[in-house]
Amino acid sequence: MFRLSLALLLSVFLAGCLEEEKVGLSYRAYNHTNEHIASIVINGEGGILDAGAHGEGGGVCCVVLPQKWRPGLSATIKWQPESDWLKDEQGREVIRDGKKVLVLAPWKERTVEVPKYTSDELDRGTFFIHFFRDDDVKVLVATRWAGYAGHPYPHPDGTNQQP
Repeated sequence: MFRLSLALLLSVFLAGCLEEEKVGLSYRAYNHTNEHIASIVINGEGGILDAGAHGEGGGVCCVVLPQKWRPGLSATIKWQPESDWLKDEQGREVIRDGKKVLVLAPWKERTVEVPKYTSDELDRGTFFIHFFRDDDVKVLVATRWAGYAGHPYPHPDGTNQQP
């Protein structure tokens, strides 16, 4: 019994030592759709990050990633499109108890692969989320923003910058 207890205690201690080193970095969203995005959550963390249709949402902290990329690394992205006011048959906003009635848009979710990144990209970069039509989501860690050379996706407003 003593040996079993000792083995369990050592395995708990060693598991703590073997835990991979993590890094937090800011994230930015690019919305390539006609639908305004009101909130974004990454791996269960995050909050409001306003990303207008064919626009971008500002840098928010933080996404936690392993210091070293590994095959199979993924991120779960959950987002909520902008909600709208309840309207009657004539298209007029419904008023109840003197207030407009807000109809919350349903949350959407995708788990996507995180492409390979280097320690330099992790140290100097940003975690980018790109939202495309049909709820397609792509993520990456990069040192260049969308529209600049070296970023694999265009800026959603169509502008391209020089290096």
